[in-house]
Amino acid sequence: MRKVVVIVGPPERWMPLCREHRQLADFICASPLRAEPNDDSNFSLFLMDLFSGRFDVLVATCPTAIDAVVTMARKRKMLDRAKEAVAKAELIVIGDRTAKSAERNGLKVSSVAPEATTEALVQHINSQPRRGTVALLRSDQGSKLLEEGLKATGWKVEDVPVYSLLLDEGEDMQDVMERLDHGDVDVLVFPTPAHAQAFLVQLEERCGEDEALSLLEGSVIAAMGQETKGKLESYGIKVNLVPDKAEPSALLRKLVDHLEL
Repeated sequence: MRKVVVIVGPPERWMPLCREHRQLADFICASPLRAEPNDDSNFSLFLMDLFSGRFDVLVATCPTAIDAVVTMARKRKMLDRAKEAVAKAELIVIGDRTAKSAERNGLKVSSVAPEATTEALVQHINSQPRRGTVALLRSDQGSKLLEEGLKATGWKVEDVPVYSLLLDEGEDMQDVMERLDHGDVDVLVFPTPAHAQAFLVQLEERCGEDEALSLLEGSVIAAMGQETKGKLESYGIKVNLVPDKAEPSALLRKLVDHLEL
């Protein structure tokens, strides 16, 4: 019987990474969240601040943040001006996928943070020769720890929620829930705290808190990084697999090692 691995994240991001490992297991990707750009007056004000040179550093936490910025700037017919303004600041991104998304859209990337953790990102940003004002381009559910960590080391921080994360209870998620009901999930993989929380909210709504925990006991639980692990543990869930680095390639290596046992 082939093992079934469910990755609780966007299929368009994770399925290409899993393709080369299809001989080991059946991979299923389903996201409990969908992203919507925060297309409001606050983004227009952010653009005005960007054009005026207010920000020394811009931080994009994921490809979704890049996509949202580009989409909303293009809608305002200000994308070319935005590209020029970004090139005059330091654009720091998390991970190669975010870097590729930025470069594909014509945004100049200054550096790539090594992994998606608050500690690693603060350390990377602090490698800048001087302190100034940093804009955090991320979701409306971004961790306050990043903002607090940067302020504690002398940065002025502007949190810019360029997209919202909304619960998605579509067919893919319903299929995953049914597989859990039948005990047909060998490994559950959680890339981020937000995806973990959204998944658990849906699972508890479906079957109650106690039943949700018992359903998960039959699966190996993997988390991408200590922050995601902490979120799962706060719900009383035992986490079995955590990679050394909070990045997709490290998570997949850990997962493949487990599947090959």
